[in-house]
Amino acid sequence: MQYVSQTMENFENLAEKMDVVLFGNGEYCMRFLNRIGNLTDRVKFILDNDYQKWGGKLYGIPVVTPEILKDMEPLNTLVVITVESNVVELYEQVQGMGNYVIMVEKILIHDVFPIVSEDLYRNQHRIKEVSKLLYDDTSREIYHEVIKRRMLYGSCDFSDLVVRGERAYRIPLLYSENKPKDEVILDCGAYKGDTLKTFINTFGPTLKKIYMFECMEDSLSELKRTVSYVRNGKYVPDILVMPYALSDHEGVTSFVKIANQPGASHLMESKNYAKGAYCESDYVKVNVRTIDSLIPEDENVTLIKMDIEGSEYEAILGAKRVIQKNKPRLAISIYHSGEDYYRLPLLVKELVPEYKIAIRHHKKNHVDTDMYCWC
Repeated sequence: MQYVSQTMENFENLAEKMDVVLFGNGEYCMRFLNRIGNLTDRVKFILDNDYQKWGGKLYGIPVVTPEILKDMEPLNTLVVITVESNVVELYEQVQGMGNYVIMVEKILIHDVFPIVSEDLYRNQHRIKEVSKLLYDDTSREIYHEVIKRRMLYGSCDFSDLVVRGERAYRIPLLYSENKPKDEVILDCGAYKGDTLKTFINTFGPTLKKIYMFECMEDSLSELKRTVSYVRNGKYVPDILVMPYALSDHEGVTSFVKIANQPGASHLMESKNYAKGAYCESDYVKVNVRTIDSLIPEDENVTLIKMDIEGSEYEAILGAKRVIQKNKPRLAISIYHSGEDYYRLPLLVKELVPEYKIAIRHHKKNHVDTDMYCWC
């Protein structure tokens, strides 16, 4: 396979010197043709598996059978897959016909996917290093397959990677040697309190205390309502709502509130690479603290759950004392950027060399790949 960087800039450079073929004659194809402007003149064919579309045209470009690829020189042909679904199937179909350069429209036109893809491709040596550290074969299989799909396809069906009977933040491996007792949990990225209810239902009376970290004003209001609700339940731990963003430093910084996807809101400094996605966002100032400054010296933290939209690396650095002293179980999201897939496992292993590390994926799409650590 000829792998190339999947960015619009690289597409434009290659399109100037290669024959371009699009695979998929539908709305996504139209959208891509509109995006590339004058480079539509470089598109020789549009491929489609539906024989009823053969012989037609789109923007004057012939729609033909995919078999025509076999008559084209792979080293001089750039194939762009332009469909909403079945990306993997079409990708593999093209691979089966020759060693063509393949790009995916869903990556090319996205604000973040090209950056993630390129980062993963350029850091294969660090990914191999992490793979050797993983606890079980299931972790290695999930880890490599998630990275492959994000690097090649951007987003597709990940549901086959979900392990049956395992739920986010509480997989059995974390408790394979010792059952919960006097649990003190740091819920970093508490949002509206869904995980609060999950932890109470899971741990019952063994849950002693939970710190809920959330900095968004709207989410804090919802979280406080959730806290009021669960305090009427059978098992009620000590609940502390902590209205701070987490990092490796303290102060005040800008926070991006994404209007159409509030759960993806984040510190500006954690995702500077995604500025193109901010056009419908608001900016607010939030207080930033470190876990080490907020958690008392004598608190025995047993679990840290962390899903804070790309700030995980800095927040872990800001929890160095707590992590090295208590060696709590960790449940950390690693999917927010390309570098998090390798730098987060390497960081926790550096902090606590005896940590065992597992990787699990919990959703049908590309989000919710988590790292689990325990001693």
